[in-house]
Amino acid sequence: MTSPAPAQVVDCELFDNHGRSVRLSSMWQDRTAVLVFYPGDFTSVCTAQLCEYRNRWQDFTKLNVTIVGINPEPWQKHAQFIGAHDFPFPILSDPTGTCCKNFRAKAWWGTRRLVVVIDRHGLERWRKSVMPLSRQSADDVLAAVKAANLG
Repeated sequence: MTSPAPAQVVDCELFDNHGRSVRLSSMWQDRTAVLVFYPGDFTSVCTAQLCEYRNRWQDFTKLNVTIVGINPEPWQKHAQFIGAHDFPFPILSDPTGTCCKNFRAKAWWGTRRLVVVIDRHGLERWRKSVMPLSRQSADDVLAAVKAANLG
């Protein structure tokens, strides 16, 4: 089975943990971006997933990769979440759900747990969605970046 050709992703306007507008495309201008769509801040599985990525941050940066957390929760809550767990990567608010919808991360129950790897040209190179009580490991994501020859 062959992988589908990389597809150009749609840019979105989101908000950082200070309430400032951010173009999602700015995240992959000079490096590979790993977009992490997740159901909620301060939930056990989401916290464990993002803390694992934080703990493996050096492995990601060696490959010139940044992590970007995304969900519709308010930027103020993201600011608290970042502060509580010392995340070295941005977590962006998608208050309208447009970005989640564009990446097919919007589900009937809220936000689907989805990881998408975007190369420096804005092309989607890998995606993996799992059930809400599961999570994509840092090893899975790092292997996807290496397999796509992005790191």
